[in-house]
This record gives sequence, structure tokens and C-alpha cells, in this order.
Amino acid sequence: MDRNKSHAIIVGAGPAGMIMAWLLVRNNIQVTIIERHPDFSREFRGEGIQASVMKHLEELGLMGPIMDLKMGVPAEAARVFFNEKPVAVLKGIDPNSDFGLVLHQEKFLQYLHQELSKSSLYQSYLGHTAIDFVENNHGVSSITLRDKERREKQLLGDVIFVTTGRGTALRRKLNLKATQVATHWNILWILLPRPKQDDLIPKGFRAYLNGDNLFILYTNSDGLIQMAWGRKEENKLREKDFEKRKATLLSEIPSNYQTLVKEGYQETSRSQFLKVECDRLSSWHYKNVLFLGDAAHTMSPVAGQGINLAIRDSIVAANHCIPFLKENRSLPAETFIAIQNERIKEIKIMQRFQQKFGYFMLGAPKWQSKIFFFLILPVLKKIGLQKKILKMVQGGVSKVSIKHLQ
Repeated sequence: MDRNKSHAIIVGAGPAGMIMAWLLVRNNIQVTIIERHPDFSREFRGEGIQASVMKHLEELGLMGPIMDLKMGVPAEAARVFFNEKPVAVLKGIDPNSDFGLVLHQEKFLQYLHQELSKSSLYQSYLGHTAIDFVENNHGVSSITLRDKERREKQLLGDVIFVTTGRGTALRRKLNLKATQVATHWNILWILLPRPKQDDLIPKGFRAYLNGDNLFILYTNSDGLIQMAWGRKEENKLREKDFEKRKATLLSEIPSNYQTLVKEGYQETSRSQFLKVECDRLSSWHYKNVLFLGDAAHTMSPVAGQGINLAIRDSIVAANHCIPFLKENRSLPAETFIAIQNERIKEIKIMQRFQQKFGYFMLGAPKWQSKIFFFLILPVLKKIGLQKKILKMVQGGVSKVSIKHLQ
């Protein structure tokens, strides 16, 4: 790396980190990505992209490759069922438009990495974990990383963006405090085979609720079913005895998916328990270290907001930081504060929405959930409030634009 040019370090090669890298490299800024996994093949990740972010992907010239290379497929609708009865079909903001996009993260992130690797401005340390920061009188001068053989290395950087996602230990290293946001459920992700019947393949997303448990289903890049299973009594999700866990799942899964689970859910099936903890940092930065996405404000799975807000965070952060980095100037604290101030309204509103809607999905007494989905939701649709809420969820609360396109 040329020490006469600014050097940005990004910890975490998820969507927020890689979009940040894409924006910086396109503006002739040196970037190093640190990612603890050796590649991008993680099984269970949020992949629902809303209209607000599809617009940005179009501006960045990425929507063409996404569709041409089958890194994503249109999500026609999000269909919601209660007691297996349809209660909502959510489409796009504009008439006859799709609900959004199912973006296959593994393919998309690998594509960004390969394209960025063509530039001498980009370097990566995959399979390395960022474990600590090194400070001097001017700020955080470097970050310490460790590979799988536990060998350590320090990297110098002018600014460090932490986009590692939920539960990052780097918060504790800088003693950053967070405000907790109450959530109502945890989930077990399960990967199921492709159904034999076409009508069981979601053309977008499906959510099945009944007040005691929930199931959210969509397809991955191989046509397999990604299923999130949540329930009020979560101990059954953690059951170590596979046959007992499967028996519970078979007693709760919607009837049309019974055969798929009975035949396709095996002890060797991939699964992952996700503890849903939502919070937001009081301060997103410490000196020249800035936290973004779930690293700054952990979101719940409700309405698939995590990936969308994280990408929008990176765009806003790039807008503010690029002018300083291009001129090789230090970033003042006021810049980081401005980034947080620009993003915090949308984050708070969406966390509050997730909290309230999540309550009726699984947190409320069963009778309250039934009243909400069978009585209140139709009224909201009739008076136009459902459309207004959908516009907020899909289009974003705050106006975000890319200011430095090269």
C-alpha cells in the first residue's frame, strides 16, 4: 500500500463491507478487507433486498450483473398466512412491481471480491480475525489480525470501518455501550431440499404464523428452501435429540410442507440457531474507528431490514468520508457524528417497527395476534395505512443517495 495515499481498513466482508470497499476503490482510495471466514459460503443470511437498495445497486452498475449472472432473482411477493389462511400479499411500492429481490449473498460477495481484486488499490485477508486495536496519540493507528494458525499481524490504517455484523467482540475492545431493544423470538434456520411440487416453492417470501410459532421460507441460489422456525417456547429449537426436534417440527409445520420436512429434514441437514438480540450503539465511533450495519445497530429478521440498512449505512458513510480520504486528510470526529446523525432516525424507526410487528407475529397472546391479522390488518389496508407502512419498509425512512460515483 502507498503510504502517501489514504488507506481504509474494513473489518467484515458482508454486504456493508463490500459495498463500502466498492465505493472507495472506485474513488481511487486504498482498501484492505479483513474477513474471518476463508470464503463467502455462509449458509444462513438475510437475502431480501428492498426497493431502496435496488435503486442503489442500479446506480452502481451492479443490477445488470446480478440478474445476468443469476446472483439474484425477483421476489414477486411476500405472502403472509395465519393458521394457514392467507392474510396479506405484499407487493412492490409501484403498481405491478415485485416486492423486491432475493440476492444470493455468496455469489454476490464473491463477484464483488473478484472484481475488486483486479485493482491494485484492493487487498484482502480472508480467513483472518481482527482481534484488537493499537492506539497512539492521534487515534487508532492499526488493527491486529490473527490467521487460522494463530499467527498475528498488524495493519496500519487511516480509518477503520467495522461491518462485522451482530455480536462483534470489537465493540468490547473499545468499551462501546449499547441500548438494548426488546425482541420476542429466536429462530432455528434449516436448509431443506427443493420441493417436488412447484406450488411449494416461494416466489419471494412466505411467512406462516399461528400465534405460537412461525415459519419464514424462501429459496437459496440452488433452489433449496431456507426455512426460519421460531416459537414462543424456544427450548424445543435447541433440543439436542434430533428425533425429538424433528417430531416437534412435524407437529407445527404448515400441513402443505409436512411431506417435505418428513422426507427432507435429516440429522445431516444444515441448520443454525440464531439468537435474535437487537440493540444500537450510543456512539457509532471511537476516534477513527466507525461501526456500521449490525455492528452498530443489530436488527431482528422482521421485514428483512438488516442487509438493507447496512448497505445504506455504508453509502452514507462513504458520502462523508470520501472527500477527506481522496485528499489524504484525517477524518475529524464531526464526520463520524454526522454519519450517525444522518442514519439514526431511520434505524430507530425501523427497530420500533420491527419490535411492534414482531410482537404480533410471535410475542403477543394468541388472541391478540388473531385480532391483528384478521381484523386490524384488513382495516389498515382499506384506509391506506398498510401501503404507507409498506412504502416506509421498502423505500426507506430517510433519503439516501450516492454522492461520489466514478
